[in-house]
Amino acid sequence: MVGVTMFACIFAFLLHHIPHHIERQVLCLPKYSFKGGVHPLHSQHEGKLPTRNAPIRDFVSDSVVIPMSMHLGAPSKPCVSKGDHVKIGQLIGEPVGGLGLPVHASISGEVTAVEPRLITGAGPVMCVCIQNDFADEWVDGIQGYGNVETVDPALIVPAIKAAGICGMGGASFPAHVKLTLPEGKTCDTIILNGAECETFLTADYRLMIEEPRRVVDGLRAEMRALGVKRGVIAIEDNKMEAIESMRKAAAGREGVEIAVLRTKYPQGGEKQLIHAVTGRQVPSGKLPIEVHTIVTNVATAAAIADAVIDGKPLISRITTVTGKVVNPSNLRVRIGTVVADMIGECGGYSEEAAKIVMGGGMTGVCTASADIPIAKANGGIVVYNEKDAKSVDEEPCIRCARCVQACPMGLDPYKLKHLCDAGNLEGAKANHVMDCILCGCCSYACPSRRWLTAAFKNTKDAIAAAARRK
Repeated sequence: MVGVTMFACIFAFLLHHIPHHIERQVLCLPKYSFKGGVHPLHSQHEGKLPTRNAPIRDFVSDSVVIPMSMHLGAPSKPCVSKGDHVKIGQLIGEPVGGLGLPVHASISGEVTAVEPRLITGAGPVMCVCIQNDFADEWVDGIQGYGNVETVDPALIVPAIKAAGICGMGGASFPAHVKLTLPEGKTCDTIILNGAECETFLTADYRLMIEEPRRVVDGLRAEMRALGVKRGVIAIEDNKMEAIESMRKAAAGREGVEIAVLRTKYPQGGEKQLIHAVTGRQVPSGKLPIEVHTIVTNVATAAAIADAVIDGKPLISRITTVTGKVVNPSNLRVRIGTVVADMIGECGGYSEEAAKIVMGGGMTGVCTASADIPIAKANGGIVVYNEKDAKSVDEEPCIRCARCVQACPMGLDPYKLKHLCDAGNLEGAKANHVMDCILCGCCSYACPSRRWLTAAFKNTKDAIAAAARRK
């Protein structure tokens, strides 16, 4: 009875003390979720408070280092040379192969080098380095179609490809390929991922608050390209202002609706999002199109709107810079901006940096140095001090099954870890290690601090490498 009374009091407080026009509406909406998952940094508001209310700020650096490999597919081929003068939007990398994407200059100025450089999560890759002349001069011939509602649908996907757009939520899959249906496949629902469930990151949140029209226009472009009648913008219920902003922007737009999700990690996982919103379950080893659904990120949708309406290629993105920096911020930066320059724009380090992570705290990748450039899918930079960066030694498994409860894919992480440690690739594969989305839920939930996710990542890489050798 005490628990019920307490709940009633809390609910009454919420109804009477939070802004009427936002939170009260959301409290009354149905909320969608999935089985499993965790609530990382729940007592610290997922680590998002330092940048949650920080408006998007534009930052243009003195130079950029633009990688030719920023998408899933073969690296682009540089088509400029040292000493060339380039303009914003000019083609500097030509697509290679079926998954290839063009790469464009993000600033105007002189090409100072075309050479291999280190990037996040990979060895040296070919990059085009440009010194900014701050003329901010665009290449001639940039022209869009003006309105996503009147453009010929057949022109939309080619415009997306020409703009060099890949998934900006982290997967980096070429957007034009995702929006080209395989023969015999159909799509009846497109979901925009606005969950941003990763810890620390608020870039998508600020985008939905400040520039919701771009997001809705991009979704409508995707819908019209495929003739899809239902478009869903899915947002977690800890982002009340974004929900209200997107609802207003979506009002009157054909087929567009807002889905409110329960706050839980990894709510933004593709398969988890589809199950939460549609009730459909993507079969093991299959893609979302098998259940007639396509998922893209809200930032990707905004870039698609720019490409279709204005003809602009993907040359910038919003990135959260947070952690141990003086002024945590949401920066709109040009592609190829170096991490060190972004940290400098945020006032530098507030403490001695022990680790810099590209991405969020759950799935981010530790960088080799601050000289790494931002690519199209990098939505966050988190700086850790020595205390927060310290890793712990794993201990023996106590068979508590918390990892099983947390796994959003319904796997048995404790069993997989045993197979992975033994080097049993076939056994791990038979137990669906390839279905693991490397979300980190199992490692987070484990009281013995077992290095579960790392073992699964190494095993998946080994299985993929073995397949390529055959």
